Amino acid sequence: MTYVYTLRRRWQVTSVLLSAFTMLAISVDRYRAVIFPLRPRPTIRTALLVIAVTWAAAMIASLPVAMFARVTRRVTHDGTELEFCDEVWPYGASQRSVYSVVVMSLQYFIPLSILTFTYVHIAVVVWAKRVPGEAENNRDRKLAASKRKVRASHAAIRHSRVRLT
Repeated sequence: MTYVYTLRRRWQVTSVLLSAFTMLAISVDRYRAVIFPLRPRPTIRTALLVIAVTWAAAMIASLPVAMFARVTRRVTHDGTELEFCDEVWPYGASQRSVYSVVVMSLQYFIPLSILTFTYVHIAVVVWAKRVPGEAENNRDRKLAASKRKVRASHAAIRHSRVRLT
């Protein structure tokens, strides 16, 4: 019974952390692609390394759940004794609280901060930049003035040729 609970509980923690870490990897990849478009794309080896680190981090962070899961017996209010699967930490509830804060930070606060930074920065860059080839008034005015000068000089040259003949 303890083994089944341990696996189920550890898988829950692992899958949530894995999901958060995968979203982080995707957002960092998109960030690099948008902010640094001329840098080379990550290689297959780099991608496999990111996947391995993501899985390893999720598995390591969920390891304490597997280490401290135990079947405990409790007496209910009507006097019957029931078995519960619970995490029994060696130094009590304070250690469990610290672990809970660490897991909450790893699966919520840190990913939220990084995701917010990357996607806000991407949005600012995408919305603030002009599209390549989009009309720019200052450049277009200079180009039009330059064309007028060229036309005027061509007209002057033609006019002077007509006079000479």
